[in-house]
Amino acid sequence: MSIATRTLRHSAAALAIAAAALSSSPGFAEEAKLKSMSFDLQSANTTIHVVSTDGQKWDKLKSGNAQFWGHMKVDTKWPGYVDEVAVVLGACNAGQCSLRPLLWSDGVGERDYNKSHNFVFPTSKIPLSTETGIAVVPYGDSMISRCNQHLQADGPTKSYSFTQEFHATLVADTAKAVLDGNMLVEANEYWPAFPDEIDHTRTGTFNVQVVCDPVIKSPVNDVAYDHGAFDIKNVKLFLTTHLNQQPGSNPGTVCPSLKVTSRAQANQAGPVSMRIWRQKNGGAITSEFVQAWASFNATKNGYFATYETWENVGATSHFQFKTEIVENGSPFAPYDGWKDITVHCTGAGGGGLTTAPRDNPDLPKPQAKWQGEITVADSAGRDKSCPRKGQVFFAVKRAAPGDFNYRVSCSNGASFSGKATGYDQGSGVFEAYGAHDISVNRTRSIQCTLQELQPAPVTVAVDKTDFTCANPAIDPAADDLAIPQKPSLDKPRPQVKADPVCAADEILSRGKCIDKPDVSILCKKGFELVGNTCVRKPTIVVKCKAAQKLVEGRCVDKPTVSILCKKGYELRGTACVKLPTLTTTCRLGQKLMRGNCVADSAAGKLKILKAPGQATKGKAAMGTKKIVQPKPRRIVQ
Repeated sequence: MSIATRTLRHSAAALAIAAAALSSSPGFAEEAKLKSMSFDLQSANTTIHVVSTDGQKWDKLKSGNAQFWGHMKVDTKWPGYVDEVAVVLGACNAGQCSLRPLLWSDGVGERDYNKSHNFVFPTSKIPLSTETGIAVVPYGDSMISRCNQHLQADGPTKSYSFTQEFHATLVADTAKAVLDGNMLVEANEYWPAFPDEIDHTRTGTFNVQVVCDPVIKSPVNDVAYDHGAFDIKNVKLFLTTHLNQQPGSNPGTVCPSLKVTSRAQANQAGPVSMRIWRQKNGGAITSEFVQAWASFNATKNGYFATYETWENVGATSHFQFKTEIVENGSPFAPYDGWKDITVHCTGAGGGGLTTAPRDNPDLPKPQAKWQGEITVADSAGRDKSCPRKGQVFFAVKRAAPGDFNYRVSCSNGASFSGKATGYDQGSGVFEAYGAHDISVNRTRSIQCTLQELQPAPVTVAVDKTDFTCANPAIDPAADDLAIPQKPSLDKPRPQVKADPVCAADEILSRGKCIDKPDVSILCKKGFELVGNTCVRKPTIVVKCKAAQKLVEGRCVDKPTVSILCKKGYELRGTACVKLPTLTTTCRLGQKLMRGNCVADSAAGKLKILKAPGQATKGKAAMGTKKIVQPKPRRIVQ
């Protein structure tokens, strides 16, 4: 082991430190008496996934990280001091803690100890019972057992989620020494490491969300679904700050925690390699190669690999990050970034020796009485056609009964409000649940926020999910999930890669050439499909017979019509014609009156003219006033 010293002001101090070191060795150290010791824990928004390796039952914890926040305080009585501290998983006393999984340790060497820390540990720290032994902490076996209580008839095929309570114990090694303020600290080459002695312990509790991941089975028994070659669809980078404060690098400075999450989506389960690029305050650009495992996420209905890391902020700083997928020599691997964020610290050293304004203590900010999470999920399986339904559901809890008055607001315009009743889960924790449907009409990202109404709205949790519409009649390249931003000269620019040239039967999508999808074309009424074009149908003119007429494209007989002619007319065929007029001709000296010939008194006044060549035969002939017609002549040739 190496020896790390802080400051030795004179040789007399060195002799005193050496004497203190001998007195604090195992078997010789006298533990210090305490004024007080506390270990306050708060839960973080993390999830542990339970998976099935045989498709018959849940039996393993998926690789990942769990997290909680804690504030540690050890106040010794003079002449005591704190030598080392550590945090173990589980509840224990001084004689049992050395058998528990070790999560974190710190060499102190100070009279008193007061520190806050974000504890992050891998799920491999949670042991499981085997045929050869029983796990020293019961949390792993408890989570698997609770998942298997919800097995379906065909195995672990339906997702189930719940909250698991964990214990963590702070252990401290203390001793007594009369020193002048100079302290020697012995550092172990292995970290974390158990203290040499465990004198004092304090235990706290925190909660972690647990999801039992379902197994996707083929619709046909004993026939596995072929996902094709393993492929990474996309990767997304998320930068979030959390309110659990940490001490900064300067005295009096308090900074929020910065969480960097890289999430890649794949077409099936498998390993995902990522490189995370980082730059702080315009300094050198560094990168880290990491690997994660893509597994099925029931709430998001897909295969995702997530890698999380936490940044040590220290003081108000500007960060930039970029995540890219590392594939075997592929120049078109997905990436996301650069994304930037400024983390503001408060206190003397937070903004360059400036004092941040403090809130009025008489007007405290409202705090949510319920803790939990909200999940936006896509109900579509392989069919991504739109419009369709998505779901948003939440689960909250607290250690008191009552109703949860909530409001859910989503970026697509959907809004829900209501009241959910909390039910006792058997451990004094009351949980409330709710679910609503949302409409998905196009490719987009939908974010929903869960708020508690008390009566002022207080945000409890936020979640976002990308929805993709893959209708055959919609261009698959249409995507509004991200809006390209103009490059900034202040940010490091990624290498520009030229898009490939695609063949006639291919299209370019996310930097790759893919086969063009089959497009179904539906023509409107009056048109027909000719090739890939809708053309108007020809109009056919029908000529009907005289006794027929055209009705909706068909010739039908004309209806029979009864025709009544008026007086003086008669029906001939389909027409009314005027009846002929009968005229009576009277003799000379008569006139027609009311259809009869009567003597005309005016006839005596007529002058008798003789025809040429006609002689008058006496007076008698004259008196009769008779006109003698000339006889025809016979012409002899």
